Amino acid sequence: MKTLRRTRGLAHDLVVTRDGARITLWSAAGIRHTVLDLAAPHIPGLEYARNCLAALSFSPEARSFLILGLGGGSIPRMIQAARPGAVVAAVEIDPAITNLARTYFRIDSLPRLDIHMEDAAAYLARSRQQYDVIIADAYIGEDYPRHCTTREFFGHARDRLTDEGVLALNWMSSDSGMFRTLAGNLEATFGPVWRLPGVRSRNTLLFAPMRETTRRQLLEDARHVERQIPFPCSLSKLALRLQSGAGR
Repeated sequence: MKTLRRTRGLAHDLVVTRDGARITLWSAAGIRHTVLDLAAPHIPGLEYARNCLAALSFSPEARSFLILGLGGGSIPRMIQAARPGAVVAAVEIDPAITNLARTYFRIDSLPRLDIHMEDAAAYLARSRQQYDVIIADAYIGEDYPRHCTTREFFGHARDRLTDEGVLALNWMSSDSGMFRTLAGNLEATFGPVWRLPGVRSRNTLLFAPMRETTRRQLLEDARHVERQIPFPCSLSKLALRLQSGAGR
């Protein structure tokens, strides 16, 4: 494994390595934030990022996406491969991460990707743009910002979603108290929530849709969308693993 770059981010040192065709963005603590396989760049190397595709089970006609937390850009890349023509915006607070994403993860090659250098909560509060899917992956280092767990934050997120939209949130912290607060505020704002625990990782994705749905409808929509995606994917298998409730 070769180290390509080490630099200081807002919260910690960031390291970029290359091992064959795989380029990885790490924190100095050894946490992987992005894995790009140059042989299949549209398929994220991290399980939770691949699992974000399950958002299409909730919003099968989605064409506009907002990603809160850019990382190396693997989620926008996957979305644009799955939905050619999709418009994707990303919000990133750390200039060091954006610079690494441009230098080593080729995000400037992605069409229709609009990057906002801003705090995620501040962007939601000021924006008037609406999206079909919002993916909250707003970690700063290994810490999830408390101000991104509040009813105010989720209320602004709801305001930014279309009527058929969904908020997906990546959770990987062991802070059970913060998770209970987050889950309670999410359910109070959106109503019923679904979760997708990782199999090979400790990440859990929470999905808060604008409209109530059923397991049967999720499976039907997942199978329908899966046939439209121009690369092999496991969307219907992801939908089968969805569980109702936040799991507090």
